[in-house]
Amino acid sequence: MAKTIILSCIGGLTTSMLMERMHELILKDKLDYSVYSVGITGIDTLKNVDVLLLGPQLAYLEEKARTKLNIPVGVISDEDFEKMQGENVLNQARKLLGE
Repeated sequence: MAKTIILSCIGGLTTSMLMERMHELILKDKLDYSVYSVGITGIDTLKNVDVLLLGPQLAYLEEKARTKLNIPVGVISDEDFEKMQGENVLNQARKLLGE
């Protein structure tokens, strides 16, 4: 069963570009992950998610999201976010999942 990774930033636009880079890697390597991007307002309605990665500008919500959603939550580094380093972000998600 595919693990679901959610990326979130203020409006979801920047993380949607990062999501596309991750999706390319997932397809290329035939990995069993689904990646989605949501704006900050979408976090409260998340269901069936395995890991949440927040954009750096949302780092202040990390603990609140972890407590509310009861899933692994991390913050994407400034460098990975700015340079759209999908491989690094995918590896971060995999590490949070214990893989």
